[in-house]
Amino acid sequence: MRVGLVVSKRAREVLGDQFLKGIYEESGVPYLAEYGDYLKQDVRDNDLQGLLIVSETPFGEDVKARADELLGLNPFAVELLPLEWLSDKGEDYRRALILAYLSKLERHDLVYRLQPVKATTISRRSLIRFKLYEYRAYPVLFDSFNFEREINTLIESCPKGLVARSIEGVSVTNPSDCSGCGYCTAKGYLGYLEMPNFTTDQFVAFVNSVVRNYPKARGLVFTGEKDVKLREDMVPLTVPSIASIPDSFVMASFAAGLTPVIVVPEKPSDLELKRLAEIPDRFPGTELKVHKVKKGEIEKLTLPELGKAAIPEDVPLSKYRRRSLYAWALEEMARKVKLNEDDQVPGVYYVEVDPSKCVLCGVCVRACQMMVPDMRTTNDLTYLEYNIPFCIGSQRCVRNCPENAIKVERLAKVKELKKFRYVEAKVLRCKYCGKPIGNVKIRGRVDDLLDKHNYNNVTQYTDVCNDCKQKVLTKMWLENYLKLRGQLK
Repeated sequence: MRVGLVVSKRAREVLGDQFLKGIYEESGVPYLAEYGDYLKQDVRDNDLQGLLIVSETPFGEDVKARADELLGLNPFAVELLPLEWLSDKGEDYRRALILAYLSKLERHDLVYRLQPVKATTISRRSLIRFKLYEYRAYPVLFDSFNFEREINTLIESCPKGLVARSIEGVSVTNPSDCSGCGYCTAKGYLGYLEMPNFTTDQFVAFVNSVVRNYPKARGLVFTGEKDVKLREDMVPLTVPSIASIPDSFVMASFAAGLTPVIVVPEKPSDLELKRLAEIPDRFPGTELKVHKVKKGEIEKLTLPELGKAAIPEDVPLSKYRRRSLYAWALEEMARKVKLNEDDQVPGVYYVEVDPSKCVLCGVCVRACQMMVPDMRTTNDLTYLEYNIPFCIGSQRCVRNCPENAIKVERLAKVKELKKFRYVEAKVLRCKYCGKPIGNVKIRGRVDDLLDKHNYNNVTQYTDVCNDCKQKVLTKMWLENYLKLRGQLK
């Protein structure tokens, strides 16, 4: 996305023209200017789709709120970086934070799926301008092809019942009633419903920019408050609400080398309190704390030095998206620190399969929404394996298993975050042509059922492929027909 950088007059004085020139050259943004009346025309002439405004908070907030009027842009395509976060910091910090916010803004394409809604309050000023609408940030669907795997979780998470199935996937049925808290998006374990100004792509881009440009950073501060005072080893990431922070973002922060700090509002909403309680208090297998503090307590925190690591760019593009991000965080942290292998991992469930009951029918493979189980055939061996890090405990495999061979009763331990091969059996081949037609375990189960219902004469065909069955049955039919015809003559 083409984005520009705009600074207020005061911000230009504080940062200096030489510094801003360096940012312009390093970032590659197509536009840099001081704020002025000419901006609306410049946005149009330069085909800009977003702006990062570095300014004093009151001024920047006013410009952002009126962005459609002043700049011709969706207000959520405008990001404010408070000058207060930069004014008392060193040049390296300023550079890293501006570059990180530009990287985040370049991936804000979901913003343009937002539609203005009817204004809930009409002021005299809005009437004069005939502005009877307003913009609100509400969750939008990232990808309509894969959302099915988390649709129930998304629908059930909204306390107002606003998230529902639609033709494209899931959507907010009435955006004007949506508070924009983002709780439903945080509960989605894949991340196909996103807050347009706080997406998985934006998070990854922001963190990687910080890791690349500011090695002094130790903490990543998730905040919706603009007046937070920060040390130079803390980098702020603005969020729509603390209710919108997914577990995977918190864990990935650790793995990238940044201790997560969540700023608790002075008067948090019920959903924010609920989400705070749901977010783990530490990284699994360690004593590394997730700090959940009031803004006045931030400067007192002691943050550990963790090795930096960039998040692989293909993680948010994979079919598992946020779940892949969580799995990457667990793997990366295992390389950095000694994990307690008996510690349980929040949100990841352990699957037990009884090999004496499982017949390798494959029903669990077809039933699982996360595609955790998989059946493979190598040479003359068929086996069933479960990729435990991706299990969300939906119990679909348990409910659908015809042999009652599966149990999901607890969270997985750190040492169990791997693929488990539970059952294996030899490939069954057609006794006539040698074509593979299943495995010996499923054939044994079918034979038992046939015997139980007194179809003993049929078991001789359970190791015959369909093509050969047709040939055998056709031969038998012809022989019987000819025999019967001979008898009639």
